[in-house]
Amino acid sequence: MSGAGVAGAPEADGFHHPAGEQELVALVRRAYREGLQLRVRGAAHSVSHAIYSDPAGALPNRVGQQSPPAGPNLDVMLDRHAGWRVRDAARKLVEADAGIHLGLDPSDPAGAGALERSLLWQLATQKRWTLLDTGGVTHQTVSGFTATGSSGGSLQFSANRNLWGFRFVDGRGELHELTRDDADPELFYAMCPHLGLLGVISTVTFECVDAFEIDGREATTTLDDCPVDLFGDGGSDSEGARPSLERFLRETEFARLEWWPQRGGERVLTWQAARRAPQPGFQPRPYRRFGDDDPEAAQHLIGVLFAIIGNLDDLSAAKPKLEDDFDELRRVLELLGSKDLGAVGKLLARLLSVAIEFSVDAAITLLEPAAPLIERELPGVFPRLVDLFVPLDADRHGAGRGRPQTFQDFSWHGLPMDNQASDVLIPTEFTEAWVPLGRAQEVMGLLRDYFAAPRDDGAALRRSGTYAWELYAAMPERFWLNASYTSGDDEWRDGALRIDPYWYADNAADPVDTLFAGLWHLLRDAGIPFRLHWGKFHPRRPTGDRTWVDFFRAQYPRWDDFLRLRAERDPNNIFLTDYWRDRFGLWDEPRPRPR
Repeated sequence: MSGAGVAGAPEADGFHHPAGEQELVALVRRAYREGLQLRVRGAAHSVSHAIYSDPAGALPNRVGQQSPPAGPNLDVMLDRHAGWRVRDAARKLVEADAGIHLGLDPSDPAGAGALERSLLWQLATQKRWTLLDTGGVTHQTVSGFTATGSSGGSLQFSANRNLWGFRFVDGRGELHELTRDDADPELFYAMCPHLGLLGVISTVTFECVDAFEIDGREATTTLDDCPVDLFGDGGSDSEGARPSLERFLRETEFARLEWWPQRGGERVLTWQAARRAPQPGFQPRPYRRFGDDDPEAAQHLIGVLFAIIGNLDDLSAAKPKLEDDFDELRRVLELLGSKDLGAVGKLLARLLSVAIEFSVDAAITLLEPAAPLIERELPGVFPRLVDLFVPLDADRHGAGRGRPQTFQDFSWHGLPMDNQASDVLIPTEFTEAWVPLGRAQEVMGLLRDYFAAPRDDGAALRRSGTYAWELYAAMPERFWLNASYTSGDDEWRDGALRIDPYWYADNAADPVDTLFAGLWHLLRDAGIPFRLHWGKFHPRRPTGDRTWVDFFRAQYPRWDDFLRLRAERDPNNIFLTDYWRDRFGLWDEPRPRPR
């Protein structure tokens, strides 16, 4: 249905679906001419207000919002502009259309997210090429991944080093191309991230590398048995000494740590991997995110328990999750019954039993009077829940139930270690704070003390949350608004430590006001310079309040250069939504108007 929705109304899903670059150009020219906003949806892997046109505020601001708001503006999906081609075989230059996904996207509503249609799979199977790194997931489109400045977990490799060129449509509907090899490549370095504010990407060109494999290991340990000295300086370099977090991230090719900091249940998952050349007859042994026994049942269990403990003040809010997982409740009950969770565990088991036998409504009615008791007891029970979710490996004394997991895989499949986590079963959201790598020990000590300070266990659990905190790194970058941008003579020159507190998306509370706010204020009040991933949660900025605007402006030396370029590229402000006005303090910019 070529051209459908380009000149007229969107299709039934609310999107315009241009079939190729010329139809994309036509849509942008229409927006410029008619004074309409235009925004492009990739994989909906960012918060919804960062993606869609106004009134984006009519949508919940969460990750995975599949549909745009109703209204006259133009929201675009590029599922019909999702091919790729070799541009220069000798240099392994590959031009990818903006709508192609990096990997499998199980949530893609248009069918463009199949593995066999993804860029990394096709490059690996047809050319034996790949990228130097991937993100923790590869659901994103190539344009969405670059638009938000996403990154993998390495101080030695980055997919940004594969970026060679961008072809894009500016706010007037004119085509441009920028490459790393331009006589003056400075404008090329404005493009990752560009946030959808500098134009609409049509193609991204990558300079690929030969395919490689990875060998990896993940250990689940207490803080004392962690292979990394999470809070200290690591002591000497003698054999057997644990490296500091900074040194571990510097020396390990690919790494991430998941820290569960909850009082009494502290543990760390240390995931690490190294490159190796392809081996003849290679047989992958993939990483298992949720163990070998029944990973789907494990995710159902986590989702059901998180839904209950995250909505104890109003258990009816947990009803949709319990009903969605109804067919799995018996398996969840069996898993729950295999652990000793005391009186709280018995109450939860009773709820599931009643739900299975009668209804979810009946179970909630039964549990509601006990909800205050569960809430009071939760800090003491939660360590046992963590042990249920994240069992320890055997320690040096023989305690624990497992052993470190080893794996080997193709890089394109093994590096995105979180692809196995279901966005439906355990919908997870987070903010992502980037701090200079040299601040790692200072920041980790700050977090340790922050979690330890409250005498009351309930207050401590509110500070830590009921989910993991991810720790990993990113290389220094030249890209203007990249969260690890460096001029080369500042403290960002060695790269960044990234801190991601996870949040179960169906919790009743708002993480922007609770868990995430605690991290943002902790860092700012301690004088720690930090930047935030552009596609994840940011502090609210009430109209006219420049507190956070000015804070983040001070973190980015090229902030004003980016805004000048934005105004030049988008003279009718067709890409500028209320969300981005608030991020950059552009409240006085005029609205789009017919030309």
